[in-house]
Amino acid sequence: IVCYYDSRAASYSTPTFAKDITSTNCTHYVYDGIGVTAQGDIRILSSYDTACNVELYNAAIGWRSEKLVNSVAVFLEQYNFDGVEIDRRTTDFDKNALARFVNRLRSRLYMINKRLAVSVSAQFVDAYDITSLSLYADMINLHAYNFTTSTTNTVANLAPLFSSTPNNVVSVNSTVTSWLAAGVRRNKVNLVVATYARTYTLASDAQRAVGARSTGPGEAGPNTKRPGLLAQYEFCNIASEYTSVSDSSTSTAYYFKGRSWITIETEDTLVQKFTYILDNMLAGVGIFTLDLDDTSNTCGNGAYRVSELAFQYFTSE
Repeated sequence: IVCYYDSRAASYSTPTFAKDITSTNCTHYVYDGIGVTAQGDIRILSSYDTACNVELYNAAIGWRSEKLVNSVAVFLEQYNFDGVEIDRRTTDFDKNALARFVNRLRSRLYMINKRLAVSVSAQFVDAYDITSLSLYADMINLHAYNFTTSTTNTVANLAPLFSSTPNNVVSVNSTVTSWLAAGVRRNKVNLVVATYARTYTLASDAQRAVGARSTGPGEAGPNTKRPGLLAQYEFCNIASEYTSVSDSSTSTAYYFKGRSWITIETEDTLVQKFTYILDNMLAGVGIFTLDLDDTSNTCGNGAYRVSELAFQYFTSE
């Protein structure tokens, strides 16, 4: 059970700092908020904007990889981390360069007994050298959700488990199947689930089904203030105002009120994904993120309910 903390949570109206996380359900914790410079140096992000880091990382990985490898090793030892995760969930990079970098970093981390994980986007199978990742990464964290963005012109479920036409062509199952067919090692793959809700603004409150037209992301939450996203604790405060619709064929649920449209994992859909992990003999599950889960039992089902549910489910098997 790999659990993420996003450093952007420290910038919310009521911040959640890493030291505030009290969940003990996880076997691994990932701090999301470390970047690199074009010179290959490690830096702690202070602007909570990881998007700007892509170009810098590509520069560093391309011609200063040895310096970056050493910078990572020094950083891990300096702050006593157990390992590092390389987050490459975009297609704008050279997969062969990434494979070489992972190989070099793996060799360096062996020397100091540190672990290496790689976060990948489920839908971009061709963007990765899967053989190299399977050989050199200790864990491959497959983020199988958010197949489209909240700014697209149609509403879409957060993470349909199975495909259905015409509205849910891409699904968790279709992407996992693609990765397995490409040769990824099952025993290294963690299926990452999202704790947050994606929100849209409908073009018309008369058309609310999956695939209906959207004018963009929904309003930002009162604490996270991120358009198109609500934390669990923000959603449950308004859930009773919404009409819910479940779809057993795709294992999804969505909610609507007027022109507001929300998609989020429920306990039922999460358990179905946990069952899928076991049925497909994957390594485990990832929780993205703890800080967007119900950190203070606002919803009344217990704090950190998603990781708690994962812990209860996997340890009972």
